[in-house]
Amino acid sequence: MRNPIIAAAMVWSLSAAAQYNIEYVGRLDYQDLRNSNLSNLWGYTDEVGNEYAIVGVNGNPDVPNSGGVSVVALGDGTNPQEVFFYPGPPSIWREVKVWGDHAYVTTEANSGGITIVDLGPLPQSTALNATVWDAPDWSRSHSLFIDENGRLYIHGANRGNGGVIMYDLSNPMNPVEVGEYDQWYCHDSFARGDTLYAAHIYAGFFSIVDVSDPANPVLLGVQTTPDDFTHNVWLDDSGQYIFTTDERTNAYVGAYDIGDPTDIVFKDKLRSDNGSGAVPHNTYWLHGHLVTSYYTFGVTIYDAERPHNLVEVGHYDTSPFTGEGFRGAWGVYPFFPSERLIISDIETGLWVLEPTYRRACWLEGTVRNAANELPVGQATVSIVSTPGTSTTGIDGKYATGHHQAGTYTVTASAPGYLSATITGVSLVEGEVTLLDIHLQPLVSFVLTGTVVDAGTLQPLPDAQVRIKSETYLYETTSNASGVFTLPAVFTDEYEVLGGKWGWRTSCPAPQIIGPATAPLVIALEKGYYDDFEFDFGWTVNSTASAGIWERGVPIGTTFNSQWSNPNVDVGGDCGAQCYVTGNGGGGAGNDDVDDGHTTLTSPAFDATSVFDPQIRFNRWFYNAGGSGAPNDRMEVRLTDGTQTVLLETVTQSSSSWFYRTFRILDHMTPGTAMKLFVFITDDNPGHLVEGGFDIFQLVDLSPVGMGEVTQLEMNLWPNPSADRFEVTLPGAQEATLEVFDALGRAALDPIALRGGRATVPHMLSSGTYLVRVTTAAGAQATQRLQVVR
Repeated sequence: MRNPIIAAAMVWSLSAAAQYNIEYVGRLDYQDLRNSNLSNLWGYTDEVGNEYAIVGVNGNPDVPNSGGVSVVALGDGTNPQEVFFYPGPPSIWREVKVWGDHAYVTTEANSGGITIVDLGPLPQSTALNATVWDAPDWSRSHSLFIDENGRLYIHGANRGNGGVIMYDLSNPMNPVEVGEYDQWYCHDSFARGDTLYAAHIYAGFFSIVDVSDPANPVLLGVQTTPDDFTHNVWLDDSGQYIFTTDERTNAYVGAYDIGDPTDIVFKDKLRSDNGSGAVPHNTYWLHGHLVTSYYTFGVTIYDAERPHNLVEVGHYDTSPFTGEGFRGAWGVYPFFPSERLIISDIETGLWVLEPTYRRACWLEGTVRNAANELPVGQATVSIVSTPGTSTTGIDGKYATGHHQAGTYTVTASAPGYLSATITGVSLVEGEVTLLDIHLQPLVSFVLTGTVVDAGTLQPLPDAQVRIKSETYLYETTSNASGVFTLPAVFTDEYEVLGGKWGWRTSCPAPQIIGPATAPLVIALEKGYYDDFEFDFGWTVNSTASAGIWERGVPIGTTFNSQWSNPNVDVGGDCGAQCYVTGNGGGGAGNDDVDDGHTTLTSPAFDATSVFDPQIRFNRWFYNAGGSGAPNDRMEVRLTDGTQTVLLETVTQSSSSWFYRTFRILDHMTPGTAMKLFVFITDDNPGHLVEGGFDIFQLVDLSPVGMGEVTQLEMNLWPNPSADRFEVTLPGAQEATLEVFDALGRAALDPIALRGGRATVPHMLSSGTYLVRVTTAAGAQATQRLQVVR
């Protein structure tokens, strides 16, 4: 039965797909044809010029023979028709290439082998000969490439490291192995002449290899790619430049000069649908352009004539989905004589599109300091109302552009400089507009401040301080007197954060800071707390090969189009950071815990500092995929240095944050040097394993309530209080004064009442507090205090 969600989405996609310089021609709906999603595809042109799509069909595990290889006659493109189908095992991976009159198809299905289809009878006959060729020592593989000499390169097979296995196709139906390159796992490759260019997705780089003797490959060079997840590579006709994709959220297409394989030079990177989360998949070079399939964003065309300045000049969206995730356009084939494009969209089927290859309108130049003509690095140059943006390097040079000629406004900005706006900039198709920009430097000032304990106002040494705006970021540490100095600050609106282990991180509302700003005072409330905006010294130990605990802003991961890593930290704290097991993004298996365990350990904390200590934290744990029922776990343990207790074992998988509380006295006697351990393990057989941890707190559960205690008479004024209050007891009684917040936490250090009187200065935040006085005989008086600032 046809998927009703996809059916409804088609109304949107066919009528409102975003497009320019690419037009719709036709489509074949595989939800109607085979009730199936698609994977990759390739093209074939027969002896009389008819064009065909060779399409990988995923199939349905519940429907026999529903997956396989589909051959589609394109005709004039408006009404594609399937003319041949060869069934195979269901799989969400099929990769296709054509050599001569034969199509070769790999799959990651068990015992998938290589499907070989003889296309030679076309167009006279559609009774095509097809077979599955089984290698003697591997049964499945991820992808393949075939060079101009008929050498087949198999990638990601279940043999060795999953590198590259090379075959001779002199007998097209019976490949003969001639060598292998198995130093690293290989996801995809390109080869020409005697050279192999291999994409090592998990290692995050591509390699260049001399395979003139395939039995003895020689490594010539390696190069990392912008997002460290190198999915595919493709060479230009000159052999001077190579282009890559990283299969990650918001990742880039990259360009490199490989004229010297021992000294590869990065030239440029570009991504489409900036910030939406769209993932680039496969890119191909054609006549100075890059044609790229994007999950959820369709197909794009970049002008790569100037590899240091990639510019998007064409786009057509085939998918009803947007943003992150592995849905939408899997593959594109741009090499037909007609120059038409075919796209395999996972959910919406086979698309035929008509591109118009246009040259970009380039804008290039240098940004300089107007006072001394020196180049300005880290300047951002933007063509207003377009995606065209570039950031300068240390040489001050920028390069950007747009797909449409016209007159535009250009802006430039850089930290420490006044922004500049240039109007009336003319951009012409196929031409480079040169525009040098001069920025006036700003005058900096010295900013000082002090970090103090909010209760005692005593200075706090070695406290961390961060002052950040949308443009600037300054970080420092307070000295032995609690004082910090930032020598060169520029006027802006800043968030001011302060933190120290044993105190609660402070993050008040942003404020304008300029030369007239008085020295800052950052007051930290006493108490163990960590939302991981600062590094307070948590340590990590691991035996795992991947997925090790790391601190950062979480990058979401998905499995079967559902979130595994939820992509956010816990809200309501001072920032967006937390601890996660691996933070590579993409699929759940890209950077999850593998082949071992990883343990996150807190710094030591004194649980005797409060009367009835409770530990609070937030965590999530995800466990899925693999063979058999998931069998992995998260454990949270507490130690006093001698005894260790298990607080909880988590086996239930969820990609949502859970708030957890544990009263220490229910498990052990509070100690002065306690630590918390958060342990995650990937036990055999392996599954997808990820976890997160955020907002650690130690709080007091002592029975400090908001009810009044009238054993003593106490005067407290003024109430409400702004920055100080006074407490008096009749008869000049000696007593101890304490202040608690609404959660029962000590808000100030205890204060002695001498002669029954005390004046208490404070920097308490607005809210309701409890003031309690206790005499030596144990008599008490308690009142509410309202603080209004």
